[in-house]
Amino acid sequence: MAKRIHDYNHVQPDHDDHELGYRARTRERAKLLDRTRTRVKQGNIPEGALQGTVMRPLGPRWMVATPPGAIWDCAVSGIVDVPHTSSLVAVGDTVWVLPDASQDGTASIIKVDERTTVLSRKAAGRGKREQVLVSNAEQLCIVVAAAQPDYKRRLIDRYLIAAYKGDLAPMIVVNKIDLIPDEYREDFVDDLRVYSDELGIPVMFTSTTTGEGIAELEQELLAHVSLLAGPSGVGKSSIINLISNIPQAVGEISRKYDKGRHTTTAAIVIPLRNGGTAIDTPGIREFALWELGLDELPYYFEEFAPFAENCKFNSCSHTHEPGCAVKAAVEQGELDEERYESYVLLSSEQ
Repeated sequence: MAKRIHDYNHVQPDHDDHELGYRARTRERAKLLDRTRTRVKQGNIPEGALQGTVMRPLGPRWMVATPPGAIWDCAVSGIVDVPHTSSLVAVGDTVWVLPDASQDGTASIIKVDERTTVLSRKAAGRGKREQVLVSNAEQLCIVVAAAQPDYKRRLIDRYLIAAYKGDLAPMIVVNKIDLIPDEYREDFVDDLRVYSDELGIPVMFTSTTTGEGIAELEQELLAHVSLLAGPSGVGKSSIINLISNIPQAVGEISRKYDKGRHTTTAAIVIPLRNGGTAIDTPGIREFALWELGLDELPYYFEEFAPFAENCKFNSCSHTHEPGCAVKAAVEQGELDEERYESYVLLSSEQ
């Protein structure tokens, strides 16, 4: 086992990270850390340890579920084996826990298995640190509202980049569609057509009030581990309530730890009624992307590529240079203007 120092920002790989999947990038960084960091080693997993899934945080502790249905209140061991260099433990992690002999229902997390996918962001504060929000999901459902609150395309674009960086398959769910009169619905379809038609991202319209689109969404989530993320008030928890056995699955736990609160305050893993798993997450006001470089950014706006080949300068940033074919395409209506504005804003932040 090994507990490693987590600050690795000055350690750079020998090749472009965007060419690798999340697990491959993690391995490459770990190899570099092996050469540049001191590790504390221990023996193998002790007898009696159990493998489980992190279901949610409990303050400084973690709720872990192990087959066939046991729930453990866990602290992180003083020395823990982790293969990554970001957040030590995250919701969705596969972990090994060692039950405490002195107290029923409590255990220590002694090992975290390798993560296959992540949704992460730059942690708040002045330091440069990755905050892993959820791990090991298969797809990211970007949930927004048609109204109350209105959706923001720039936030959707940020989530899409985070999904691609973390190896998550994205889809967009527009909830509260019942608030939009029928004569204006086509406007919403047109506004999001760049995602569905040009980028091939599924876009679904739902209403937890009328039930519209819920069955179709449930089918998309069937047999998958799906992460629902988006702003507060868009109805993520309401959607999950309709397609899960949430009172039976987490009712007692919520009453014990949330004291009757109905607002999602931390990510939580919830089994769906017809198979599959959903991960509900708190609403996020700001989403600062983790480790997004200027040279990497164009890869996440792939629709720019056919036009970028015709730019006057090979190193064109598509923001201010004369002879930029991407800017010309936007002005001529060949590229989506709001997507381009997202690109320019993200460029200015790097």
